[in-house]
Amino acid sequence: MSEPILYALLFFGGMAIWLPVYYYVVAPFIGDHVVRRCETGEIDLKYLLDEGGVFDELANRVVVLFKQHMLAEMGQLSRSASAPGAEGEDLDPISMGIEASGSILKAIGLKKPPAILQYKLAQVLGTMLDQQANAGTNDGFDIPEFGP
Repeated sequence: MSEPILYALLFFGGMAIWLPVYYYVVAPFIGDHVVRRCETGEIDLKYLLDEGGVFDELANRVVVLFKQHMLAEMGQLSRSASAPGAEGEDLDPISMGIEASGSILKAIGLKKPPAILQYKLAQVLGTMLDQQANAGTNDGFDIPEFGP
């Protein structure tokens, strides 16, 4: 019973000693050594960055990250737009556009339509309604601005 406690104390005690030693003594020494080797030309940094594909990989990661954030925001927008409001509360035109596009996509067989597809379909529906309103064929009723 006391043996596992002893090993745990040795582990955590050793970590408490060696982590500060590494952080304050070893890491700066290694960092200075690598910088010195790059400055003297022993390590070709241009080759590592250009041929190693560091910049390409970094650009790809940034684009993927932005795309994931955009899609997450679009999902939150469509969920909040499709959330039922209070009784008797009229939806704003953007919410109506996203809700209508979600209903259309569900009617054609998509069980859970992607948010970006709902958004794009709402844009198309809004453009169609704007074109009809500008053509003067709205049969006497006022069409509100519809779509994101």
